[in-house]
Parts: sequence; C-alpha cells; structure tokens
Amino acid sequence: MLIKEWMSKPVILIDHDESLNEAAKKFKTRLISMLPVLKDGKLAGILTDGDIKKAMPSEATSLDRFEIPALLDSVKVETVMSSPVITIQGDHTVDEAAVIMLKKGISGMPVVTGKGYIEGIITKSDIFRCFVSFTGVSNKGQIFAFTIQDRPGIIKVLSDIIRSNGGRLCSIMTSYDDMNEGYRKVFFHTFDIDPSRFDGVVEKLHEAGDLYYVADLSRGLRRLVNG
Repeated sequence: MLIKEWMSKPVILIDHDESLNEAAKKFKTRLISMLPVLKDGKLAGILTDGDIKKAMPSEATSLDRFEIPALLDSVKVETVMSSPVITIQGDHTVDEAAVIMLKKGISGMPVVTGKGYIEGIITKSDIFRCFVSFTGVSNKGQIFAFTIQDRPGIIKVLSDIIRSNGGRLCSIMTSYDDMNEGYRKVFFHTFDIDPSRFDGVVEKLHEAGDLYYVADLSRGLRRLVNG
C-alpha cells in the first residue's frame, strides 16, 4: 500500500502570485479539494476551497455579483494560502498517511520527492479507494468478525476452516484498539464459500473463536452471532 501507487496525479497547481479568482475557477472546473501553491517551482503553501470561502465577502456585503470577481482578482493566492505544508513522500504507506491526516485534521497532503518537488497528492478519497480494494468488500464475498484471544496459531486455525470449506481469503484485518489485554478483533473477508456450506462454516468458526458477526454480501445476508 505504497502512497506512490495510490496518489492522484498529475497534480493541478497554482502559482503564488496568481489571483484568488483564478484559484476559484480551478476549484469550480476541476474535481479537487486543494491546490498546492508553487513559488520558483517549489511547494510554498496549500490552498483549499475552504480558504477561498473564508476570503469571500460575507453575505451582508453591498458588493454585487459582478464586483466580487474583481475583488478576488486583487487578492493574491499567497496571502490566503496555508504555510508551511504538511507533506509526505511516495515511499511511505497509505496507512501512515491516514494517521497523519487523522491527527492533523486535514483532508490530504502533497506527495513530494526528497528534493521537495511535487509528484502527486494523497487525499481521503485515495485512502478510501485503497481500503476498498484491499478488503475486497466490493467483490461481495463473505465477512467473519471475531473477538479472539491473542494466542499463537489462532489465525491459522480460522483460516484453515475457511479453506477446507472451499473459501478463498481476500484479506485479514486485525486491531487491538479498545480491547482488553490479550485480545484482539479480527475481520476475515473471503470468497467462494458456497451458500449451502455457509451455515456450517459459521458453526465451525464459532466453535473455534468468539465469532460475533457474519455476512454473505452476495446474498445480502448479515447477522450478529449470539454468544
């Protein structure tokens, strides 16, 4: 899940001395949420659609709709942009980018080379695309969710039950967050378990671990499993 494999490119850019009106046109005509700002070819700041809205006259202004573009023409991007910019390099991972965005409360970051040149941009939408791809949920397989004791070999035990019943593993996700010490949550996304064998697989998995949720997305079946 390297950023360089999931980042958006080419990047729509704007120069620091262009007008805010020019930036507003880019946001209006392109499906973007931010504009990296360049000065002498290097990243100097970042401009979001929110920054432009903040710089717009309030609704109480006496300016008419023809005067507002003229006003924005007089405002330079560099006076509104945010700087310094939080960036990341393409050889980092998507989950590292997600952690930074979450902690900093931002929706995306420019992806730069070691010399500071922009080669892409990674946004929340790119992270969502990556997540959906790696979980395999868009292919409508099966989902099995467990709260398990974190002991050696338990993942193999559960995986072997799935494989022995004709299932293929697409992804395994695990988390220790909000769990008691010695336990973790595990989500299996699988393919190819025949509907006629599904209930039997559920029963065997429930015997092997604390199974609390199952779904067969190909049939629209979802249910919580009683303890």
